[in-house]
Amino acid sequence: MNYIPSIEAAAFASRELLYFWVFGDLHYRALNQWHAIHAQRLELVFQDVRSLWRTEGLPAFCVLPGDIVDKGSPQNYRLAKQDLAAQLGSIPFYPGIGNHEYQPENKEDVLHTATEFSEVWGKPVRYTWTAGDVTCIMLDQPYPYRPGERHEYPHVIFSQESLTFLDTALAAHHEHHAIIFAHCPLSNTVLDRDPERNLDDDSCDPFFFVENSDAVRTILARHAHAKLYISGHTHSGWGSPQLVFTETLDNHPLTHINLMSPWYTGRHHGIRRSADHATLEYHPDVPDMLASFAIRIYQQQALIRLRDHRTHQWAAQWVVPLSSPSA
Repeated sequence: MNYIPSIEAAAFASRELLYFWVFGDLHYRALNQWHAIHAQRLELVFQDVRSLWRTEGLPAFCVLPGDIVDKGSPQNYRLAKQDLAAQLGSIPFYPGIGNHEYQPENKEDVLHTATEFSEVWGKPVRYTWTAGDVTCIMLDQPYPYRPGERHEYPHVIFSQESLTFLDTALAAHHEHHAIIFAHCPLSNTVLDRDPERNLDDDSCDPFFFVENSDAVRTILARHAHAKLYISGHTHSGWGSPQLVFTETLDNHPLTHINLMSPWYTGRHHGIRRSADHATLEYHPDVPDMLASFAIRIYQQQALIRLRDHRTHQWAAQWVVPLSSPSA
């Protein structure tokens, strides 16, 4: 006999628990030429977002998991904080730290710190918050420099402190769906559009995946309420395989969402010095999408929509499970 759910059960399953918005890798920088190009692109993003919010309603919050600024110097933070406050208004904003927050502005500048990030945003680099029946966990990007070096170490390894924080936070909120935000994706998730031409940075390149992903997955497998892992870092282009990717951990689904960046996508694009090094030039990807993600969480599934703000259209949507088929 087929089970027919009651009206009450069906209504519970379809009840929206949370609606939020996520942006990937905005890279604010206060250089005049950089900012002129950057501001034009982001204004198209936020004009479209604000128009949507007037018709669809405001999200509960917005998240940007790392690389909010391109370099960690104070003038870039000031610009980012001022612009995001103007664009988001009263909507709560949850920032994460990326590798670029640590980078120096130039050869004369110092390497920057997690303390600077926390002082600007009023948040630690690892923290949690709860919205309705959903718990959100922000993880940190490991400090990317070894003592005495100014080139980033090409391996992203979550510290034991970060792993313990994740495990403890999940255990403390076991009654809620849990969403994990981090700058760097786990291994073998988002892939390159064309590996032969190396169009994209992807989760098979050591700099662009968490090297101890197995340890992270072991933790997530123990906590069936861990539902989404949302990251940026790769600037993946439109059409990258597994941009949204669901795997099964210990018989429960975990969906990875890799955020496209509206600043630029693709390994060989974005802002570059001109041939004479006198000016900055912008090299767009094909297609040159201005993308961000709207996510709605329900009891048994999540609706993930990708918005192209240049065309004012939804470019794609995914409906992903939040419970195992037998649940």
